[in-house]
Amino acid sequence: MQVGDGLLLRVRVPAGVLPADHARRIAELGDRYGNGSIDLSQRGNLQLRGIAPDGLEAVTEALRAMGYVSGDAESEAVRNVLCSPTAGLDPAALMDVRAVARTLDARLAEDTALRRLPPKFGWLVCGGGIGHLADSSTDVRFDAVDGERFRVALGGTLATAVPLGLCRADDVADVASALGRAFLELRAELPEPPRRMAGLVAGIGTEPFVTRLIASVPLLPPAHAQTSFALTRQADLRSAESGERIKVRGTHVMDVFGVADPPHPNLLPRGEKGSRGGEAPAFLTTAFPFGRLTATALAALASTCTEIRITPWRALILVAPSANAATVASSHGAILSHTDRRLKLTACSGMGGCDVGTTDTHATALAIAERAGPLLDPVRMVHVSGCAKGCAHSAIADVTLTARDGLYDVALNARPGDDSPHTGLSPADAVARVADLLTEESTGA
Repeated sequence: MQVGDGLLLRVRVPAGVLPADHARRIAELGDRYGNGSIDLSQRGNLQLRGIAPDGLEAVTEALRAMGYVSGDAESEAVRNVLCSPTAGLDPAALMDVRAVARTLDARLAEDTALRRLPPKFGWLVCGGGIGHLADSSTDVRFDAVDGERFRVALGGTLATAVPLGLCRADDVADVASALGRAFLELRAELPEPPRRMAGLVAGIGTEPFVTRLIASVPLLPPAHAQTSFALTRQADLRSAESGERIKVRGTHVMDVFGVADPPHPNLLPRGEKGSRGGEAPAFLTTAFPFGRLTATALAALASTCTEIRITPWRALILVAPSANAATVASSHGAILSHTDRRLKLTACSGMGGCDVGTTDTHATALAIAERAGPLLDPVRMVHVSGCAKGCAHSAIADVTLTARDGLYDVALNARPGDDSPHTGLSPADAVARVADLLTEESTGA
């Protein structure tokens, strides 16, 4: 895909598991053929930036040799599978879903009937535990309810997706294929075909999907009969089908990484101790501002671990990290604590990375983090958008800056492009305005 700084090449890693030697090779490709910048996407992919047109074939063939590129663009586009990044590392999870996610990834690439799916149509396989995907929204969800079965739901997060029933782990790929085909058939019957599953379910309900599924892959009893989800984030989620409460207690890896006393001793997020026989290996969680790191950083991280897990949270998980892994990560700009205020900031590529952006969104966001300091602590998100489209975050944020012609509009509780009482501000003035607004909010002025 052509963007402001050249071609952007998306690397889909099955189950999000990237061996260290592959990570080093990908870093080498990014340095040699691109501009050395790598993005971590919200769909759990790597994105190599600034690839020169004459280097695209060489990069693609190298990635294909490692198993990260399908035979053609059409089969590549449907491989949008998000997998629990702590699968196989977390004893609290109900199921190690890596094999299920890999099988689904391969099935999607092989099934020619699914190549007509919209480009962003997505699938999710979650085994629960400390790295669960309850808050990730997608088109088709498979959430483990025990060690053998998944709850199948359509269009949304765990709380908002509409349940269909339960399926066995061995049937996930067949169920996914049947649902993808059903989506294509059912949307074609409407005058304005929805592009996402949530829109189609809102229009026609779930019964047409269930009817088609039963004809090919029998579902187990209804999902509302099973509510023992092994998820561990503090929340109170409501089942979309039955209205009953599903209690999600405990902690999430992105809420605790960097603490001295991890919630599960065997996980050892900071790698202070070595793992013992029969236990899951230690891992180190490393986040990056705006999900961007350099190829040099990726290679350095790969030298400190056996494999890297890619998350949808602008973070990488280093498996079995060396004693100096945290020091190496920090020297390359990694965030090693969930309390780092830079995690409060979201920004798109902005000027230089996008043809539409007219401001340096990353520089503006970092300036806000430095200027606002502790004023950011009660804030969930400050979003700096290079234009009104809001590619990095199209929803409401506590504070949103929208760029136009090199200037910013600043608004509270707004989406990019919403009306704002503070318009036409220079980047420096916008940073000051955000700090003033947060001060007013904190004091009740």
